[in-house]
Amino acid sequence: MAPRPAKTATLTAVDRPATAQSPEPPVDSEQVRAVEGLRSRLAGISDAHVGTHGVVVFDPYIGETASLNADRRFVAASLSKLYALLTLYKAAAMGELSLDNEITMRPSDVWAEGMGVPYRYPVGTTITLRECARVMIKESDNTAWVMLDRFLGEEEEIEAELHRIGARSTSYWKHNTTTPNDVLLVLEAIADPSYTSPDLSAEMLDIMTDTSFEDRLPQPLPERARVAYKIGSYENTFSDAGIVFPEGAGGTDQVYYVVVFSKGATQGEARGTIQDVSLAVYRALAPFDAR
Repeated sequence: MAPRPAKTATLTAVDRPATAQSPEPPVDSEQVRAVEGLRSRLAGISDAHVGTHGVVVFDPYIGETASLNADRRFVAASLSKLYALLTLYKAAAMGELSLDNEITMRPSDVWAEGMGVPYRYPVGTTITLRECARVMIKESDNTAWVMLDRFLGEEEEIEAELHRIGARSTSYWKHNTTTPNDVLLVLEAIADPSYTSPDLSAEMLDIMTDTSFEDRLPQPLPERARVAYKIGSYENTFSDAGIVFPEGAGGTDQVYYVVVFSKGATQGEARGTIQDVSLAVYRALAPFDAR
């Protein structure tokens, strides 16, 4: 996939979604109606595109979701890198490691497929865990992913972290499958400053913003809209999962989460599906002054 870099604003600590319980909105609130309308809109978008689709949209302020096949299993592909990111930063929050600790690339770490660290660093190069995580997410780097898997204890620690947040329909590494609902749980944990820390949560969101792959969820949105996200691609399954901070949003209650999978279509067709979902959700949930 050819990357399309695009500049977006840096996420700061005050931009994170709030974790405190929001006040109960009125039953007939505009936000509730907007989410309800999305439920039929998602089905219409799916019908208009080739393939099987899984989608979940979550508005944290009102606690409402709109979804399609949200418990269906799909190949996670590089979305799994979010699991390693969360596990690493959770360990840092618990004082089990420092992100400034160093890791050295071994020959066995090299994963030559796709974009990879060996094209930037030779085997034997030592980098910090923070830099390794940054390259893994921003460039979807497979070698950096293998390095962090090795450091964290591969399946055991990462799958334990998934179980802690309730993502029990996800099979890491061997089968590498997940569901839209489980990916949503991962995004919520990353964005929750009480799960790691305010600074660590903000740092993860920064890493997920302005990556080398802007042609799915971010592509159709206004230039100033901020999206912290991660893509996945494997054979005929393509995905994107992110947290959207709409342009002009003045409060953390105006963010929303969106996860989209497409299976059984070409990359171009899947990209169109993801973009159509992204734009429809933005038009429904972004504040009027941001549309």
